[in-house]
Amino acid sequence: MATRQLEIVKERLSDAVSENVPLSDWTTIRLGGPARCFVQPQSVEQLVELLQLLATLDCDYRILGGGSNLLPGDDPVEVPVIHPGNLLQWDRDDDCLRVGAGVSLSAFVARANALGLAGAHVLAGIPGQVGGALVMNAGGRYGEIADLVRQVSVVLPGGTRRELEKADLRYAYRHSELPPGAVVVGATLALRRTDDIVALKRESGRILKEKNAAQPTASWNFGCMFKNPPELSAGRLLDQAGMRGLACGGARISTLHANFVENLGQATAREVATLIEACERAALDRFGITLEREVRVWEGSAKDHYR
Repeated sequence: MATRQLEIVKERLSDAVSENVPLSDWTTIRLGGPARCFVQPQSVEQLVELLQLLATLDCDYRILGGGSNLLPGDDPVEVPVIHPGNLLQWDRDDDCLRVGAGVSLSAFVARANALGLAGAHVLAGIPGQVGGALVMNAGGRYGEIADLVRQVSVVLPGGTRRELEKADLRYAYRHSELPPGAVVVGATLALRRTDDIVALKRESGRILKEKNAAQPTASWNFGCMFKNPPELSAGRLLDQAGMRGLACGGARISTLHANFVENLGQATAREVATLIEACERAALDRFGITLEREVRVWEGSAKDHYR
């Protein structure tokens, strides 16, 4: 991003722009170099204005949600980073909740449970925000967010607002076909009414307890490194390949679950990436399986930017 472009964005959106923001403060693995231009739109209207302006300036951008399933590099990010965390809409329409992209998944689960609306409880313990969950179709053993989607609201590059139906997104396991560069601003999620709120909260708590026992939820990590291959467990494959506990500098493959890599406190993104690559080689060499990454790695090339 050229200095003059940055100045123009600051002039137009001064209340939303911060400079040289460490992305390590915004990712769940606590890694990432500084974002030269970090933008937190205060409303959907301001996001529209931002994307219109970036299109006029012919400026690429990146989108950062709740910071899970993401590994930024150690170097500065020169393009604007858009964080829609202030989009916190809540509305109820019968058994549907209209939820803003910046709402955390834990808050969504808690609110739905309190209202006696079942369905969100299967997402208990999953980190991140609703926007990112919709992009990657976050989920676990008991279901995924695509099961709840009725509509998703986005702002496209250039500032056009659009309502997407579930079928438009072609959801699959940890996958959606969101239009390139679209920023999710919210969604209508269809739930099921229940009269037994106590049982709903108990089931949500059981799922959370199960996840905490099986995964390193208390450490600095971004979630799973890899998607599970069909009918297989990526974590089990990596365990059998001897990757559990493997370390590189301040990063380590979790000793609890081999599909997680942890920042022990002094790691670099390069060290984490080295372990990811080592796991890929091990799965291929030992089992002939090419693991597909679940984590998104910002490599620093133009292919990772949006226009």
